[in-house]
Amino acid sequence: MDQKRLEYFIAVAEELNFTRAAQRLHITQSTLSAGVKTLEADLKVELLARSTRSVRLTGAGSAFLPEARTALEALDRARAAVEPLATGLRGSLTVGVLSGLTVVDVPALAGEFHRRHPEVLLRTETSQRGTAGLLDRIKESHVDVAFAGAEIRDEHLRARPIKRYHVQLLVPAGHPLAQREKARLRDIAAETFVDMPEGFGQRQLVDDAFTKAGLSRRVGIEVSDITTIADYVAHGLGVALLPPDLAERAGDAVRAVPLADARLTWPLSVVASATRPPTRALHAFLDLIPHHIRRDRAF
Repeated sequence: MDQKRLEYFIAVAEELNFTRAAQRLHITQSTLSAGVKTLEADLKVELLARSTRSVRLTGAGSAFLPEARTALEALDRARAAVEPLATGLRGSLTVGVLSGLTVVDVPALAGEFHRRHPEVLLRTETSQRGTAGLLDRIKESHVDVAFAGAEIRDEHLRARPIKRYHVQLLVPAGHPLAQREKARLRDIAAETFVDMPEGFGQRQLVDDAFTKAGLSRRVGIEVSDITTIADYVAHGLGVALLPPDLAERAGDAVRAVPLADARLTWPLSVVASATRPPTRALHAFLDLIPHHIRRDRAF
């Protein structure tokens, strides 16, 4: 089975568009289409359902996609046995990124990786479901590595912590709790909260804490960028349970109050699959991350 045809199929399966896939691979659309058709003929099955308006994976295509990725990874490991690590890197690497993330300088990281390994196609993607969505994408073999904000307790995933955050209560400066030394969850259960949407690691941490305490709460405003939550609190739109580091730009308009009855922490980590052997490209990417961590950024 030809490696290039596998690469062609994977590109179309990820883009669901022949034009974009051809541009991504730097080949003509006719070459791409012919390569995919040859692969289908070899397998004696239709992998892609094509129409004038759309491309979608068939049942066979959905089943074949993770196996095609595994085959390319196996080829990469075979080359690694006879080539130095720093040479010959090819293939693709998809990186999941959280909205608002700056503590890892992802553009600089991607730029250095591209300069070192120009034959590896590097892509980034986000998820509307935050950490939960990115972790699912890793387990589905659509994402190779992701920056995620949650404790990883899944045997199918492995994580390297980058930074740990300690959560406190954030309230507007004029709030009755602003002068308290500590607050309890039951003191704030009736408040309106500003928080991330469900699926984000920090949101799940707080939801679990209230459930464990036998309490419920109301989230009045959901935002997809964690770095903006304190701004909403500052304008009196609710309270939040958030690391105080992320409230610095709100200045004196908010107050941080420690929790008396819950110790809530969550890590920012880089996460990859624990069931798929890492490719050389993934190893190379992971090795560069420590050089692009910004200690002057909160998140």
